[in-house]
Amino acid sequence: MTKKILNILTFVTLFFVTTENAYAECDGFYLAGRIGIAEYKLEEARSGINSPSDYVVDKERLLASGALGYRYKHVRAELEYIWRDKNSDNIGPITEGTFKTYSYMFALYYDFFPYSWFTPYINGGIGYTRSKLSLYNKTVGLNHELKDNSFMWSLGAGISVKVTNRLNVDLGYRYFDMGNSDLDTFNGKTTLENQEVYLGLRYVL
Repeated sequence: MTKKILNILTFVTLFFVTTENAYAECDGFYLAGRIGIAEYKLEEARSGINSPSDYVVDKERLLASGALGYRYKHVRAELEYIWRDKNSDNIGPITEGTFKTYSYMFALYYDFFPYSWFTPYINGGIGYTRSKLSLYNKTVGLNHELKDNSFMWSLGAGISVKVTNRLNVDLGYRYFDMGNSDLDTFNGKTTLENQEVYLGLRYVL
């Protein structure tokens, strides 16, 4: 009887020690990388000519990002840089337009089941976006650039799969409100929005 009790106590002790070690490996500082697709929407009305959203902005493009984060139990905090590929298109027979953005963001994530093999999560963030719209006249060689720095916020959700205690794979969606931008020569302020779907990796250091 005594031997059985000792065996049970030993098993319970080893279980909790192993669990604590696993939890410790899941938490802490981590590096994250993401790739995906971004799709913009620019709300504006230009006078006399088509809007840039018709020929440059409202198109899908590739994105890539890198982040440094810290996780403790259910909560993750991240600093992230987001690069989005530029998009170019012809505006009539003589003009070419190019649009691109990049962002810096601070985000918080909440993992519903942080130590399980699968967990849904939600996230929100605030940050800064740099936007640039270039209009190039091929006939006279004249280039006109519209640049803007704007405050942005985001909301998103996804699911995370634990490969090991230190490595996770994320599949997620994010909506960005990039604020009012000076990307309209004729009518002033515009409203820029962005939706992104991404696949990411996180590794605890």
